[in-house]
Amino acid sequence: VPDRLAGRILGMGDILGLVEKAAEAFDEEEAARMERKLRTASFDFNDFLAQFKMMRKMGPLENLLGMIPGLSNMQGLSVDEKQIKRTEAIVLSMTSKERTRPDILNARRRQRIARGSGSSVTEVNDLLQRFNQMRKMMKNAGKMKKMMAQMARMKN
Repeated sequence: VPDRLAGRILGMGDILGLVEKAAEAFDEEEAARMERKLRTASFDFNDFLAQFKMMRKMGPLENLLGMIPGLSNMQGLSVDEKQIKRTEAIVLSMTSKERTRPDILNARRRQRIARGSGSSVTEVNDLLQRFNQMRKMMKNAGKMKKMMAQMARMKN
């Protein structure tokens, strides 16, 4: 528990706490699958949508945002439900292949997604940028946890 508190203070969030909350609301198998995907940054936009749905079931989104790496130390962070719905509309306007492989989203596909979701190409690009940043943060958090575990083993 102290390392989780330290992680939150350092702005690294509390992925394990988030996963535990998910486990309370969902079965253990699904929570373990999501934890693996978060740690390896192998999640895609389908998982992104599933996370939104899970978070809604787990309680107030503002409380959960503090557990996500990179978001926990942002001041003035508030949940804008309209923004979440716009984000969901953008993701739902993607084909299943695009959700699974966001790297294939070229300019034409982004324009189609923007039209389909009632948003601008800039909003689609912003979402893709935030999604990629989140993937990198999750991957780095997973690496940090592995390094901490290795250091702990070296001490013993």
